[in-house]
Amino acid sequence: MQMTNEWNFPHNGFGQVRGVSDAGIETFTGTEIQSLAREICQNSLDAAVEGKNATVRVEFEQYRISSSDIPGYEQYASKIKKAYDYWSKKNSEKTIKVLAKALNSIKQQTTIVLRVSDFNTTGLSHPYEDSDEGWNALTKLDGGATKTGDKAGAFGIGKNAPFTNSNYRLVFYRTLNEAQETAAQGMSRFISFPEDLNDSMNTMTTGIGYYGNPQGNLPVNSINELEQLCKRTEIGTDVFVYGFNAGTDWDRNVINEVLENFLMAIHKNLLSVTVANRKIDSSTLSRYLNSYNAKIKNAYWYYQVLTRPETKVFTRDFHGLGTLKLSILVDSSEKLNKKILITRSSGMKLFALGNMSRIISFSGILEMEGKELNEFFREMETPAHDKWLPSRHSTNVSLAKEYNNELRNWIRDCIQTLGEHSSDDEIEVEGLAGVLQRESDKATQSGDDDKESLQDTIGSITIQPRASKNKPKGLFYGSEGNGKSKNTDTEGIVGADGNDPTTRNLGGTRHRSKKDTHKGKATTGGHDTVHKRYGGDINQELKNVRVIKTSRNTYRVSFILPRDICAGHVEIVTVGENGKSNRLAIYSASGLMGCIGVKKSSEGVSFSSMKGNEKVQFEIALLDNRDYAMEVNVYEHN
Repeated sequence: MQMTNEWNFPHNGFGQVRGVSDAGIETFTGTEIQSLAREICQNSLDAAVEGKNATVRVEFEQYRISSSDIPGYEQYASKIKKAYDYWSKKNSEKTIKVLAKALNSIKQQTTIVLRVSDFNTTGLSHPYEDSDEGWNALTKLDGGATKTGDKAGAFGIGKNAPFTNSNYRLVFYRTLNEAQETAAQGMSRFISFPEDLNDSMNTMTTGIGYYGNPQGNLPVNSINELEQLCKRTEIGTDVFVYGFNAGTDWDRNVINEVLENFLMAIHKNLLSVTVANRKIDSSTLSRYLNSYNAKIKNAYWYYQVLTRPETKVFTRDFHGLGTLKLSILVDSSEKLNKKILITRSSGMKLFALGNMSRIISFSGILEMEGKELNEFFREMETPAHDKWLPSRHSTNVSLAKEYNNELRNWIRDCIQTLGEHSSDDEIEVEGLAGVLQRESDKATQSGDDDKESLQDTIGSITIQPRASKNKPKGLFYGSEGNGKSKNTDTEGIVGADGNDPTTRNLGGTRHRSKKDTHKGKATTGGHDTVHKRYGGDINQELKNVRVIKTSRNTYRVSFILPRDICAGHVEIVTVGENGKSNRLAIYSASGLMGCIGVKKSSEGVSFSSMKGNEKVQFEIALLDNRDYAMEVNVYEHN
C-alpha cells in the first residue's frame, strides 16, 4: 500500500518555543543568495568522490510553478495560518510582519522554485538510518558538523542559508547516493505554533517541520512534484527552494559569488557551475572574470596571480603537517589589492589576509596542502569561515597562536623578498625619510607642526619621514684636510682652478663661514674644508629607504646614498604623531651589503665606509619588540 506523504511538526514537549529570529537563519540575512551559492557549492565540493578525477558539477535553475504544486501545499498553508493566528495576538511586530508576508506569499497563484543540483558527488548517505552523517547531518543534526581535515564541515550553520531565500522557509532535499538509495524530504525551519489554538501549551510545536514519512520524520523514496520539475538519474543531491525570493538579478549575484569564492576550484577543474544555462568552468573562467570584474575585482586579480608568468611561487613544509604553497604577483604598474587569498585544498576561498605591506603592489594566493595542515587551521575558523581566531582552537590555543603568527610572518617575508628584488622605480617613495647631513646640523632639526608627512607601511613598521615643503637644510661635507684658496700664500691643494667652494678654518677657534673662494693669509693650524660641487650646501635625501621587520625585535634597514662616504653613523629615530622624534637604542648591528665596519654605537649605528649609488643594507636589533614609526638619518663625519 502506498504511504501518504504528510507534513509533521513535532511538539516541543513543553520545552523551548522557537521565535522567528532564528540565529542560524539571521546569520545570512542581507547576503541571502550569496550565502546560498557559497554554502551549497562548498557542500558539493566536500562530497566529491575521493580518488575520482571528475569535476564536480553544480547547476542553478529557476522555475515558476502553480503554488498548488508545492508538495503538501494545503497542509503547509494551514500551518502558516495557525502560526499567524497565534502570534498575531502577541506583542511582536517583527514576527507578525514575517508571518503576514509568508501567508500572503503562499496564497499567491504562482511561486518560484530554485533548484540547485550537484553531480560527480557521493550523494547523501544513510537516509533511513540513525546516523550523524549524510542525510541526518543535513536534516536533523544541529551544531554537529562532522567532516574533518580538508572539508569545511558537514552541514554546519551553512545549511540554514537556503531557508533565508524562501518567503516561507521551505526547502526540499533529494538524493541518489553511491549505494543506489533514493530519498526525498521536505523541511521547514519556521516558527513554533500550536496545532490547537485552544490548547496551545499541549500542542505547541518546535517550529521545525518535515514532509515525507511522519513515522520517525523520515524521507521517502520519491516525491512526485520534484520529479516533475527535474528527474535525477545520476548520483548526487538536489536542493529545492520554494518561495524563492532573490529577485530578478539572482543569477548575476550567484555568478559573482561563485567567481569570488571558487576561483581556485574552477581554475583547477575541481568545480564547474551552470547558472541559468550559463556555464562557468576553466575554459570560460577568463571571459566571466573580464565581464564581471567591476563586481569581483579581488577575484580578477587573484586570477592574474594564477595565470601571469611573472608570478613567483614559494613552498614550505609546515612542521610536518603539510605544505604551504604561496603564489605572489608583484606589479608596480597595476593597482593590485595587496591581499593574500587563503584557500582550502578543495579550492574554496576562506578569507583574504591583509596588512602585509602597503608599499608593495601585490596580490597572492596561499594554498594549504595536506589533511593535517588544513585540520589544524580549520580549528581556528569562525563559523562563517572568514577568519582564523587562535583562541577557538579546541586542543592547543598557545600553539595555534604561535603557528598563526609564524604563517603570517612567513607570508610577509616572502612579499618583502619580492619587493627587495623589484626595480628602483617600483619601490621608491618620493621624499622618503632620511637625509645625509653634517653631524653638527642634527641639533638644529625639529619636527615643525606645519611639515607634511609621508608615510607608508612595510609589514608592521611604518616609515614616517619628516618631509617639508621646503628643501631640508644642511650640507654634505667632503673629507677633512688641508687645502688652499686662490690666494697663493696658502699651502695645500684645493684644485687646479680653485673652483670648489670652501670654508676657511683659520686655526684655534676662529672660523670663516663664507662658502666661496677666498683670499687671506693662513695662520698656523688653519686649513680649508672643501664642499663638493655635487653636494653643495643642501642636505640630500636618501633613496629607497626601507625598514623591514624580520623577527620580534630585528629589522633590516636599506637605502641608497648619493655618493661614497668614508665614515659616519646612522641614526634610527621613532617619530610620534606630533612630529617629534626620539633616537632608538640599538642592541646590536651588522652589515649585509654596501657597508664596512658596521657596529652599534652610542648614536645608533657607526660605519667606516658606505657605497654610494647602490643599495646599502644592514641589520639592527632593538632592546624591545614593540613596533615603531621609524625614520632613518645618515650623518657623514668630517
